[in-house]
Amino acid sequence: MSIVRKVLGALAVAALAVTAAPTAAGAAADPAGVLHLTVTSPDGSPAGGNVAVTAADSSYDKDLLPLDESGQLSVEVPAGDYKIAVTPVYSDGQDDEVLRQWVPGRTSWAQAGTVRVSAGDTTEVSERLVTPSGSTLRARDAVTGAAVDGVCVFLDPRRNPCGDTRVTVPPLIPGPQEVWVYTRDDTHLPRYATVNVLPDGSGTAVVVLTPAANVVSRVVDAATGAPVAGACVTPAPAGTGELPANPGRYCSDASGNVRVGLVAAGSWNLFARPAGGSAYGAQWVGATGGTGDAKQARVVTLRAGQTVTVPPIRLDRAGVVTGTVTSAATGRPATSGTVTLAPETGDFPDWGVELDAQGRYRIDWLGPYAWPLLFTTADNATQWSGGFALRSKAVPVTVRAGATTVYDLAARRGVLVTGRLVDPEGRPVVAELTVRNARTREVIGRTADRDGEYALRVLGPQPATVAWLWTPPFVSYAGWYDGAARPADATEVTLPGTGTLRLDVAVDRYPAG
Repeated sequence: MSIVRKVLGALAVAALAVTAAPTAAGAAADPAGVLHLTVTSPDGSPAGGNVAVTAADSSYDKDLLPLDESGQLSVEVPAGDYKIAVTPVYSDGQDDEVLRQWVPGRTSWAQAGTVRVSAGDTTEVSERLVTPSGSTLRARDAVTGAAVDGVCVFLDPRRNPCGDTRVTVPPLIPGPQEVWVYTRDDTHLPRYATVNVLPDGSGTAVVVLTPAANVVSRVVDAATGAPVAGACVTPAPAGTGELPANPGRYCSDASGNVRVGLVAAGSWNLFARPAGGSAYGAQWVGATGGTGDAKQARVVTLRAGQTVTVPPIRLDRAGVVTGTVTSAATGRPATSGTVTLAPETGDFPDWGVELDAQGRYRIDWLGPYAWPLLFTTADNATQWSGGFALRSKAVPVTVRAGATTVYDLAARRGVLVTGRLVDPEGRPVVAELTVRNARTREVIGRTADRDGEYALRVLGPQPATVAWLWTPPFVSYAGWYDGAARPADATEVTLPGTGTLRLDVAVDRYPAG
């Protein structure tokens, strides 16, 4: 399906938009060659779409390169080995990533072939798009072995079919394809699964799904017992104080009834958060009432497929905590940052609020309990109320129902950790770092570099491990300092109490889990 041949000489290269990792900085000075690609549709006519040309070692990439009306493009790239992806477009011009094809006719980065571009030469590549083919999928219960009813497959918002005990997977490029499998009524935990798509449409797959556990309760006014509607209940791993990336979707109805679904087997705490604008306050659900301390929360232990009813969740009236965050070193307000109940992973705080330009914050939805608060600012170390690195050391902030508590923090700067982030060949990369206490595994700092250099402030002294996540185009790698693929093999780093620490981090091509 794909023919690759070398042609001496150079072709005129159209000006094309470049998306390049930091590894490509200075690549224009490297010896270059030309890649000329011709793509045809299954019927042999010129194909339309966008092309990505990515170095096999992830050191360089150009994407969103449009094929011309004749299904061709020419692009100059540094000499080296490349993988090429062709992405058809919908009628509205948007990329149809579900039908992305890797030269020669493959379904993924891992399966793609490599094309060598030599300096001063033109490499010709011809690719014919493969006709997509359908397949079928069935699911089996991991506990009983019985067929699972109401199985669904999600490819993208335009392709999201459901069936009874089997579902027809929309046409895909033949070969191994990863799809998201879930159940229509949330009876089983969703998961990714691989479907082997055959050209004749006869491909089938049987996916084993684990029954989901459920927690049932009722949300009521702590004083009157009246039902409270719109309070969302979120499960969190017991004893960690960690909260998921979003507040969840399981909320109480008009009668106060709530059913928390899609919970895995294990031990969990519950966090209840009333609807925005409610007079009630959030809480960790305790044995007899609310608490602001995750260590005092009720532990709910679940087996796969089990439904457990917990006593009513009794909500108290909310109070307000407000204050100003300044730098202990300068006395000036922190101009950006967040105040949250747990470490956040997204761009916006789901479990707290952002500071304004004067370093002020206001949280008006907490229940009347003692709350450890986490302060994350740009020029200071991440720290809990009281200026401590670990939640267990935090000085809780007491919230009173119907009243306002003022809590100001002079944030400690901590130790400055800096270094380079490089790939196995020593080139700078874009990557994310997560620093954890080596004993408790708590997150004590995060950063994402943009140019192969990073700077992060953390509190010391304490022992730490450093995890990295490297996500070049189309692939993800993860590991730990220094050269470890598993957390158990991570090298422990001793963070000093003051000053600076130089820590260069070399990433590697360990597949992310």
